[in-house]
Amino acid sequence: MRRRHVAVIDPGTKVAETDCFERMVQASPIPLSYHLPALEGLETLREIEEHVGGVVIFGSGASVHDPLAWQDALSAWLKPRAEAGLPVLGLCYGHQLLAHLFGGQIGFLFEDRTKLRGYREIHFSENQLWGSACSGALVVSHRETVLQCPPGFDVVASTSTVEIEAIAHRVLPLWGIQAHPEATAVFLTNNGLPVRPEPKVFGFGHGIVDSFLAYVSRL
Repeated sequence: MRRRHVAVIDPGTKVAETDCFERMVQASPIPLSYHLPALEGLETLREIEEHVGGVVIFGSGASVHDPLAWQDALSAWLKPRAEAGLPVLGLCYGHQLLAHLFGGQIGFLFEDRTKLRGYREIHFSENQLWGSACSGALVVSHRETVLQCPPGFDVVASTSTVEIEAIAHRVLPLWGIQAHPEATAVFLTNNGLPVRPEPKVFGFGHGIVDSFLAYVSRL
């Protein structure tokens, strides 16, 4: 991969969500590369880092508080680039990692560490990435969440269940979403989630992800 492209980082610790990546490849106006830091390390990312024009970070079974070598390496790679203006879209774990790196607080939503699984109707405020205020159902699968918004970011989506559903930096092209807008039917099966029969259930989330890919392609 020698052209400017978006690096899709999948920090999954058990299953590689290749179906989500392939769906993005088919829709993207810019080339993508795929990286599995938890399963294979960061070598593939380091090999092409000078050509990375943007980053998407998927979900993970890991917590940002886990003392994991791959996570420390990913954080060290990501933070200076995000601070320098590299566009980043963090999804679920990626959202939490981005908030954590910029000084936010991450923790369990419930004391008994209940995992929220299924779908949640989420309203997004107007933002340069997706445009006008909008609402839609997104797949959710998480125990932890962002409890305190990091300095320099605004909360751009909230529900009665999760106060900080999405964040956006006020100056830098950085966005985080607690849900899984990248999800596909295969993703649901991989994660033991209920599958809705209508394909259109994924359209809202895919539109947000595709907006990020289009944004990077225009830079």
